[in-house]
Amino acid sequence: MLRPASFRLASAVALIVLVTCFAAWAETVTAPKYDKSSEVKVKGIIDDVKTTADNTVHIILKNDTGSVDVTVAPEKFLKEMEITFAKGDAVQVLGSQLTIDGNPALLAREVVRNGDVMVMRDEHGKPVWLGWIK
Repeated sequence: MLRPASFRLASAVALIVLVTCFAAWAETVTAPKYDKSSEVKVKGIIDDVKTTADNTVHIILKNDTGSVDVTVAPEKFLKEMEITFAKGDAVQVLGSQLTIDGNPALLAREVVRNGDVMVMRDEHGKPVWLGWIK
């Protein structure tokens, strides 16, 4: 049986190990970075709208060349801005092209629908919702 002092020491060591493991895991889970040099414009029809576990809205955009997963913005930001997307919407996305798990993807900077430009990131790729969402 552990005495109180030994128990406190064992608890402190366990806590340190737990925090260290969590910090190491958190470093491996990073969001993709916006790369202005990989910007492309893609037109297509929204085939699906989904919200991921981290409450980020994605649209699956289909066109003649295939489909691409577009990371748009946090759901809360889009709701505050009264922006919605629906299957069948025709859009043009300006974004940073990347590959996630071997599949083409985009980080949206601008989404244009019916002539309306919805800005998700500034000209440097910095998310415009930073500071908005509490």
